[in-house]
Amino acid sequence: MTTRVGVTGAAGFIGSHVCDRLLERGYEVVAVDDLSYGSPANLATCLESSRFSFEVLDCTQRRPLRQAFDGCEAIFHLAAKKIPRFGGTLSTLEVNVGGVNAAAAVAMSLGADLIFTSTSDVYGKATPPFEEDGDIVLGPPTTKRWAYAASKLYDEHFLLALGEERGLKATILRLFNAYGPRNHLTWWGGPVVTFYESLLDGEPMEIHGDGLQTRTFTYVTDIAEGIVDALERPESRGEIINLGGTETLTIIELAERMQALAGAPGPLAARFVPYESLPGKYQDVRARVPNTDKARRLLGFQPQVGLGEGLELTLAWHKQLRADDAAEAAALP
Repeated sequence: MTTRVGVTGAAGFIGSHVCDRLLERGYEVVAVDDLSYGSPANLATCLESSRFSFEVLDCTQRRPLRQAFDGCEAIFHLAAKKIPRFGGTLSTLEVNVGGVNAAAAVAMSLGADLIFTSTSDVYGKATPPFEEDGDIVLGPPTTKRWAYAASKLYDEHFLLALGEERGLKATILRLFNAYGPRNHLTWWGGPVVTFYESLLDGEPMEIHGDGLQTRTFTYVTDIAEGIVDALERPESRGEIINLGGTETLTIIELAERMQALAGAPGPLAARFVPYESLPGKYQDVRARVPNTDKARRLLGFQPQVGLGEGLELTLAWHKQLRADDAAEAAALP
């Protein structure tokens, strides 16, 4: 009998790829999304399957979520709001806390497993490589960007406490800088998407700070595989696990590689924006590098798409979007 699973944030960047993987592995998928950032277009292939259903739904609404996920044996809670870089702090806190409260309540009422996606941002200013049991060092609450990390850290504590005291079977995955096709075409989607959009527009890439901050990037299909693998590895319940790549580079190096792939001539086409000019007393993470030993041990996680290949695939997607938009415009009367 096919296992029925629920996915929140299903029409989003990562959520839609998770739905793809679930269907490929034979699951029946009940998908929900409020479409605030996701798009039904991301689910075009999924909607062709008889084992897939989709409903527009706010994940913080417990009763409708329980009705939608009736009969599900597992829930993937991916819906969230990200760093409030340019505003929306209260919404970030409300959605991320309300969403996990609802998803956990539904999972417990169903006796279902819960796979929850947290974020590498919870490590804040800690010293890398980040380990799951390592220290957490967040900036002050007067800096709005830490609201995202604080909300996700609350979510983690909440789920672990429910597991210990009420038997919730939950796995917590801290994701590191996913990128690739279907990402949101704004800063919401991170530097890769915004850099490519700028390059294809013939505009300078906007680099915040000095560009020497270091990151690892993980192609979205590898992230999606790791998320689905967590469901199939019951030994991961009650654990926090880093999911990410290990190839480290600076944001300037990323921009240089992307500019070369895009075929843009000349020196680095970038505009540096000081943190002081960003709203909300913005602060950044200087270095973000995971220790992924636990992911390899518990999930067999091993990214398959290198950064060079992933950046090429992502560039092709951006170009195809523009070609499709041009064709649609040309077809208008």
